[in-house]
Amino acid sequence: MTDNFDGERSGALLDERFELLSAYLDDEVTASERQQVEAWLANDAALQYQYRQMQKIHQAFPQMSVPSSQSAQALSTGVFGKIDRQRNRKLAWIGGGTIAATLVAALTGLSGLFGGNNHQFQFAASKAKTPAPLMLALNDPILAMPAKGEQVIELPMSSPEVNAD
Repeated sequence: MTDNFDGERSGALLDERFELLSAYLDDEVTASERQQVEAWLANDAALQYQYRQMQKIHQAFPQMSVPSSQSAQALSTGVFGKIDRQRNRKLAWIGGGTIAATLVAALTGLSGLFGGNNHQFQFAASKAKTPAPLMLALNDPILAMPAKGEQVIELPMSSPEVNAD
């Protein structure tokens, strides 16, 4: 727990040093802060290296070119134009895919009408072979229910009509 606290504390100290070093480069420090930064630079090699890096950036910054300014209207027109083009491209793909799927479905359905070997139509045209009509006898059972202690008659599971082809 103390290690984490020390890490946070040292991080805060490094942030403070960085802030003071940056202000030192910009010549925005008080006399006492200037003395403190100069003392750090005299004794700390890592801070000296950071100072040299920041000094290079500070010197190169004014020499950087500023990108040409573009009006907000032109920028927004360009951004929204690109969004519209992307949306139109996406809609074209979706519309094209829908048309292609519709054509495939239509051609598949029509192939059965023009002599295609379509099993769906053959199945619908064939008669189902039912062995016997289903009979329910709720009030008048076909077989009497055996009373307690009587012999139970077992019937075969399949009838000859079902197995006959």
